[in-house]
Amino acid sequence: MGAPFGNRNAAGRHGRSNRFGGGARANKFSAKKAACHHGHGHASKAEARRCNELHLLERAGTIRDLQQQPQFFFVIAGVPVKHENGRSCGYRADFAYFEGDRHVVEDVKGNYRDDAWTLRKTIFRALFPEIDLREVP
Repeated sequence: MGAPFGNRNAAGRHGRSNRFGGGARANKFSAKKAACHHGHGHASKAEARRCNELHLLERAGTIRDLQQQPQFFFVIAGVPVKHENGRSCGYRADFAYFEGDRHVVEDVKGNYRDDAWTLRKTIFRALFPEIDLREVP
């Protein structure tokens, strides 16, 4: 029948190899994918660690309604903002939850902040002023 996850060659699932000799492409920020204690896949060890912390806070009752990878689409004057190729523009956070009555969105960041993040954060804060966007180191 075949491998349970499909037939993958040494060049990865898209037929491209990375500069480290095959397999999936390397993350542009050198982050290593990791899983938290709850089995969720995360883009970095820091994000997996934060997921564990948030689950403990949720169990303790400090936060509620924890979500993974919530998506927010940008809409201005009732018109969805779209890329030239027709895809909707938006922001996918790492986590969202409620802390009391306050809606909080978190993004786990390392030391480097690129221009795309700075712009996305600015647009998000302008379009969603009622949501507290936090950067977690």
